[in-house]
Amino acid sequence: MATRPLGIALLSVLIWLVSGILLLGGLLLLALSVFVAATPGLAEEIARAMGHLPGIPFPIISMMTIGMLLALISVFLLVVGAISLLVGWGLWAGRNWARWIAIIFYGFGALSNLVNVLQGQFGSIIGLVIDGLIVYYLFLPHVKAFFRAAV
Repeated sequence: MATRPLGIALLSVLIWLVSGILLLGGLLLLALSVFVAATPGLAEEIARAMGHLPGIPFPIISMMTIGMLLALISVFLLVVGAISLLVGWGLWAGRNWARWIAIIFYGFGALSNLVNVLQGQFGSIIGLVIDGLIVYYLFLPHVKAFFRAAV
């Protein structure tokens, strides 16, 4: 097996750090959902505040809705964090499936940032460049050799 490229090592560590943040955030949000469910007054106050937010497509008026919404978001963060942790390990270990997941993930990130730039959000240029460079890097010959990939 070819030696691990420095960029792959750095990308793996970065993904692990982001995974840790996602997992920690998911656990904290899950704890918050339990706390909100246990304190009806707080849930009603949060529901009242969120009911006035633009972009909320449904009325948030009950404690049950707040608790379920927080729990749903926390489960999503935990699942994404666990998948990210696995992808980081796969990149570190030279698994080509992890390389392809990273290509797809950062490719969609680049497309999303491109749409943002076209809509006038010029701060997204930084994300576009970073995501694009990561996708480009994952197709370099020495990186593909590490993953034993033909494409």
